Amino acid sequence: MKSSTTKTVAIVVLGWNNQDLLADCFKSIQDQTYPNVKIIYVDNNSSDQSIEFVKKNFPEVEVLAQPENRGFAEGNNIGIRAALGDGKVQYVGLLNTDARLAADWTRKIVEFANLKPKGAFYQGTTLDYNNPQIIDSTHIYVSRNGQGTQGNWRHYFAKEIGPRKIFGTNAAACLISRTYIEAQPFSDFFDRTMFMYLEDVDAAARSVAMGWDNYLVPGARAYHIGSVSSGRNPGYSLYMTFRNNSGLLVKNFPFRILLRMWPKLVRGDLDTIRTLWRRGNKRAIWKVVKGRFVGLLRIPLFLPKRFKLAKYRQIDKSYLWDLMRRGY
Repeated sequence: MKSSTTKTVAIVVLGWNNQDLLADCFKSIQDQTYPNVKIIYVDNNSSDQSIEFVKKNFPEVEVLAQPENRGFAEGNNIGIRAALGDGKVQYVGLLNTDARLAADWTRKIVEFANLKPKGAFYQGTTLDYNNPQIIDSTHIYVSRNGQGTQGNWRHYFAKEIGPRKIFGTNAAACLISRTYIEAQPFSDFFDRTMFMYLEDVDAAARSVAMGWDNYLVPGARAYHIGSVSSGRNPGYSLYMTFRNNSGLLVKNFPFRILLRMWPKLVRGDLDTIRTLWRRGNKRAIWKVVKGRFVGLLRIPLFLPKRFKLAKYRQIDKSYLWDLMRRGY
């Protein structure tokens, strides 16, 4: 039952040939104890029966069928724009098709978020779906070697974490305030030129640069299977990660931080290549080198965005460097 006194949350689910995952995903949203939740499903031109399945079994879900695969970035942008078309929506959630929410996830995060007028992104502790004693993510951040990093990944979940101010949230299961979405300067909330991989890190870095706060909310559980799409083509994910990394850094970070980061970034790339060489994975080495090279060629795409964001940048550089140590 919906209540007229609570803020509406729209949860966007982006799918691509994931019909087998949709029922459990939507069921976990429908089971939320928070009363005002709506679901928007964006389908990236699936070749299975995903759209027909949703329309038949979940008629209350708003379905936005795309004529082509628009990637993670633009696919979610379409869902976010649709969510904000409803003036009652004050928070937009993102949920991967391979993620599930505990029944009180939305309620706990919204109750926390309502007390944070300068809050942008929120997540709870996301656990491994198949082994809930293992953490999948508590936050994301750009480390001092320039790499997008998932906080506490594969650590043992020994005790409650948070509340904690963090660098950013994993888009597998997170909540974003409407206030922040409308305050940030870009029409595409997730950078469509990235297509997929590191878009959530890019969005987090933007919010940090603008002086907004992101939070890990205690007690809000989500469960993530992981690697459902990327596992189909690990070489592609490796290439896209290194391709998008250069633009992410140039777009979001002050020049002084970039200079400080550069030697660590080069060493990190070399360490990755050496590790792959020892494993005999020469194909993966080619993906890393190609991704980094193409990413450097694409830097001009991100320079106008850097100049635009610079007008909104408020963060202290020393605080930013400190935040990049562990992501909190």
